Amino acid sequence: MSPTRRVDLPLAVMAVVVVLFGLGPVLTKLVTAPPLVGALMRFAVSVPILLLLFTARGGRINRRLLRATALPGIAFGTNLIFVFAAVQETTVSVLSTVVANQPAVLLVLAGPLFGERPTTRHVLWTLGGVVGAAVVILGAGDDVRASALGIVLALLALATFTAYWVLTRSARRDTDVDPIGWMTGVNIWAVVSAVPPVMLFTNGDDWSRFGGPDWLWIVMIALFTGALGHVMMSWVHAYVEAARSSLYMLGMHVVAVGLSWPIHGEPVTVVQAIGGAVVLLCVAMVIRIPPRTE
Repeated sequence: MSPTRRVDLPLAVMAVVVVLFGLGPVLTKLVTAPPLVGALMRFAVSVPILLLLFTARGGRINRRLLRATALPGIAFGTNLIFVFAAVQETTVSVLSTVVANQPAVLLVLAGPLFGERPTTRHVLWTLGGVVGAAVVILGAGDDVRASALGIVLALLALATFTAYWVLTRSARRDTDVDPIGWMTGVNIWAVVSAVPPVMLFTNGDDWSRFGGPDWLWIVMIALFTGALGHVMMSWVHAYVEAARSSLYMLGMHVVAVGLSWPIHGEPVTVVQAIGGAVVLLCVAMVIRIPPRTE
């Protein structure tokens, strides 16, 4: 890959990923089934789609792939478990605000783990982006509610998603891993990790509420966000530093809020618009800063 392509193409793919990930919450809100049922079905539908794509490319599931994807897959699936538990104890806005701190966490981890040395400007713009994302999330004016347990669960959701991000970045940085094969293995383990809580915390009535239009929304989520979005993101991990890619993903909150207006009738407030502009400005400024690596 030429130097120009190494810079321009991953950023272009990253922009598509941001849109696809932003579409995820908007489509998820259309699902009428309980969140835990929807989460398991999302993984269950993603697996055959990814398997079909992977085998069509001549790939096959083997022990080496399953061993490599075990930890990130379990982290990925466990993340949704903590998300489901957290929203029982706190409002979605609080959970989203906690998880939006991931870029700041990765700024601390990127140096020791990957030798990524962010500049002072990178740090400042990242912190600005985190604040902007919080404004986008909280600017809707919804009631804010959070228990101590809810905050702990939100922090665990942040930790597990960060673990998934770091493990995927590490694999794509150090080894030649096929992105489709990687996400196939990850989703297989995500299903495995999601089954126990589904068996413990759902019943027949929960499953009876899944049907009709839910199938359409789940297939769209599995295809666009789950398969296409995450496969593209796993490819991007080989070319974009973890601390940067995590910051760019803050743009998904701007996309989600923007799409919720025409789809769910949720108007964008002035405060949210200002927060969105701050996020986009911070992302644009970090893109302009050359990375410092060891």
